[in-house]
Amino acid sequence: MKAPSVVDLVRYFLVLGATGFGGPVALANSMRRDLVERRGWLDEDSYDRGLAIATACPGPMAYQLGVYCGYVTHGVLGALAVAVAFAAPPFTIVVAVAALYERFSGAGITRGLFYGIGPVVVALILRASWNLGRKTLRRDYGAWAVAGVACAVTVALQQELTWLFLAAGVLGIVVFAPRAKPVASVTAPPVMPKLRGFALPALLGLVTPSGLAPSLFWFFLKTGFLVFGSGLVVVSFVKTYVVDQYHWLDNQTFVDAVAIGMISPGPVVITATFVGYAVDGFAGAVAATAGIFLPSIVLTILATPLLLRYGSHPRVAGFVRGVTVAVVGVLAGTTYLIGRPVIVDGFTAALLVVVLAAPFVAKRVPEQAYVALGGVLGVALRH
Repeated sequence: MKAPSVVDLVRYFLVLGATGFGGPVALANSMRRDLVERRGWLDEDSYDRGLAIATACPGPMAYQLGVYCGYVTHGVLGALAVAVAFAAPPFTIVVAVAALYERFSGAGITRGLFYGIGPVVVALILRASWNLGRKTLRRDYGAWAVAGVACAVTVALQQELTWLFLAAGVLGIVVFAPRAKPVASVTAPPVMPKLRGFALPALLGLVTPSGLAPSLFWFFLKTGFLVFGSGLVVVSFVKTYVVDQYHWLDNQTFVDAVAIGMISPGPVVITATFVGYAVDGFAGAVAATAGIFLPSIVLTILATPLLLRYGSHPRVAGFVRGVTVAVVGVLAGTTYLIGRPVIVDGFTAALLVVVLAAPFVAKRVPEQAYVALGGVLGVALRH
């Protein structure tokens, strides 16, 4: 195994952040192909441990896996280098798009574009809900019951949800612990952390204390600890606050933000950058981006050795499963809330059905193609 330099890591993840499309699974597969098979920077066991941790722990899976790769090769310095390099290209792209959106959002072509994209986003979120639920709930009737309650509470309350995830985690300690799948049961990688006192202050220093930037940072920091698997799961938490409770954005702008996050390269949670810019300009974009990605960095640097050592404990695994099950239900409930004002006529309903049914006919069509199709049709009908 040939260990890469920090510069090699930065160069690779800058390119991946700028060109990586297709969601967390596609990005994770790219890392396996490039880092394990082609370059030999990681062995199979190290990669598999990272994938298991990234899947089981809060945070966007692909981003957390990338930070893990930096951590196991160069400790905290490598983790921080990858964290910045992986997020910088999509951040730059989304800030530029957000600035253009702010200027031209009232134009007829822009509204037509997102009139068609909205139903596609709702359909893709529904598909993400189904895929996550199928893999997570399986034939566990207790898990289905918890997810159903979480879905109903989300639809009914449309507000504070933190207690719901915590309650599900505590319930999972009792209900799911005896049969929960262990997170990991191997020895932690022998990498000593460096610059331990630097990481958190440096990242907090990115937040400009003006306007709503501090509020955006703390909100997205909390959100980052509740993201499991696909970045689309972030929708379940963000919409409840940003649209319904704080009224920072209206529903249409929020759906547009999710669409832009999906068609941009890199992790889908870059949606937070667009939301931050729309709320408080560039300072808001920086604050939201730092907040949404910081949990992945902290968990990798501080929690990975602990999870590798204690992740096989049934109570820990039960808590993780309880939270994950609740995420499935909340995601389903929020999809209904988002879709209600987006599916407004026959065209939007038909487009929703087509995108939902498409994988049964063409399984390898990328999500970006559906978004592009929706945009074209929307412009054709509304412009």
